[in-house]
Amino acid sequence: MALRFTPALAGPLALWTLLLPASALAQRPATAPPETCTAKAPPPAGMEAWSSPQPAPAALAEADLGKAALKPGQAAAVRFAPVAQVKYRVPPEKADGPATFGGLFRLTIAEAGTYRVAASAAPWMDLFAAGSSTPTRTVHFGRGPACSGVGKMVEFALQPGDYLLQISANLTPDAEVMVVKAGS
Repeated sequence: MALRFTPALAGPLALWTLLLPASALAQRPATAPPETCTAKAPPPAGMEAWSSPQPAPAALAEADLGKAALKPGQAAAVRFAPVAQVKYRVPPEKADGPATFGGLFRLTIAEAGTYRVAASAAPWMDLFAAGSSTPTRTVHFGRGPACSGVGKMVEFALQPGDYLLQISANLTPDAEVMVVKAGS
C-alpha cells in the first residue's frame, strides 16, 4: 500500500522539520540530476575570476596555514589530501571516511559583510573565527547556476579578522574554490 501526502499531514511534517537540529539541514543542496551541458554558463555575478583559478594547495594542519591562504575575489585550483591525513581543529560534522578529501585554508577578511565560499564540487565547509572551536553559522547555502562549474555556495556573515576554513567530504583531490563578498 502506497502512502500519499495529504494536507492533514502538512502541519505535523512542518513541525517535525522545526525539531531537526539546524546542522541537519545545513549545507544540503537539493539533489539534482547530473548536468548535461552543451555550453558553459557564466558564474554568478561577482565571481568572474572563477574561470582563471590560481594553484593553492590545502594545509594538513593549522601550523601550515601560511602556505594555504585563500584571497577574496581570487579563484583557487586547490589540491586536497585524504581526510584521514588532515588535522582538523574540530572534527567535521561530515567527513565521509578516508575515501574523501579535504584540507584547511586561512582566510583574512578586511571588510565586514556577507561572504560566499563557492566550490566546484559539494564538499562540507566549516568556517571558524580565530581561536574559536564553534563553526560560524551559515546565512545561506545552495548550488551554483547550472553548467557554471560552481557546485556549491555557502554564505557567512563575517567581521574583519582571520578565519580557518575546513573543507571535508570532497569526492576528488582536486577542486576549485573561491571566496567573494556577496553582492559585490
